[in-house]
Amino acid sequence: MPKITDMQIQKNNKTRANIYVDGEYAFALEMVTVMKLGLKIGQDVSAAKLQQAIADSERSMALQRAIDYLSRASKTCKQMRDYLTRKGYTAQTVDYAIDRLKQLRYLDDDAYAQMYARQNSATKGSRRIRQELIGKGISVTRADEYSQMDGDQALNNASALAQKYMRGKTADVKTLQKLQRYLLYRGYGYDTVNVVIRTFGDVCDPD
Repeated sequence: MPKITDMQIQKNNKTRANIYVDGEYAFALEMVTVMKLGLKIGQDVSAAKLQQAIADSERSMALQRAIDYLSRASKTCKQMRDYLTRKGYTAQTVDYAIDRLKQLRYLDDDAYAQMYARQNSATKGSRRIRQELIGKGISVTRADEYSQMDGDQALNNASALAQKYMRGKTADVKTLQKLQRYLLYRGYGYDTVNVVIRTFGDVCDPD
């Protein structure tokens, strides 16, 4: 049976230890895994226990990396899955990390969608917000629900954007057509955009 012959804490990362089995370097583990599994120098360990140790350490690393990633900004489950997958973690490890984060309420797609829609409602129309939420992994049903904006709110926000866009510009046909495209790109509906455009002057309706 394999034997742990040495364990050395890494110089540049005190939370990890290099594990030596039968006199040769085998792998690195999180110290929390070493303690949790009671691994010691001179201990005989089965191949199954070594695999368990590696898997447990990978889960701990993935979870910590995920928490660090969340410390920069909130994320959806899809964004987190994509991030951890890019970092090379297995599907099983990624599933574990995401499930744990959801249990801790660090990941909550509903709360994310509500927050995102609220923070972006002043500068983006419901179409744009809906599209972006879906792109971030929010379900179509939830994206439809949270991106909804009443007509007055949409008109007021689009008008504010238009006033800012037109500052210092002449309201000629070419400029108003550019404004029209800009507001449509920001996700406002045709009817809302045309009402705003008419406050500056008449241009032909968008195709």
